[in-house]
Amino acid sequence: MIRFYRHFVACFIIALLAGCTFVRYEYQAPVSEAGLQCVAQCANLREMCLANESYRAQNEAYACEQRNRWNYQQCLRRARNKDEARGCGLGQPMCWANANTYRCDEYYRSCFVGCGGRVDVIKEK
Repeated sequence: MIRFYRHFVACFIIALLAGCTFVRYEYQAPVSEAGLQCVAQCANLREMCLANESYRAQNEAYACEQRNRWNYQQCLRRARNKDEARGCGLGQPMCWANANTYRCDEYYRSCFVGCGGRVDVIKEK
């Protein structure tokens, strides 16, 4: 939870420094039955992309945690006394990874338009 909080605060500060411009998208679906079926396929592909990104992020965090455990165990084995052993947990990197869904969203918007829909980009301050 602390990791999430730190990441949230960092993102919030970056957003403030960037001028707080937010982008949102309005979707207007195609009117034809074929267009609607095409959009449904786009949505399915987007969901698979999102799941893959989530899986990738989880694996990245897990791999980091495994490296930290291994490094900790190696440090304990090398420690010559209790003071050195106490220092083994210090300096380990935090293990977190976020799914990068930007590509999935961009692909979905492109696919949506390719199916005959329209995507309006709205920038707000």
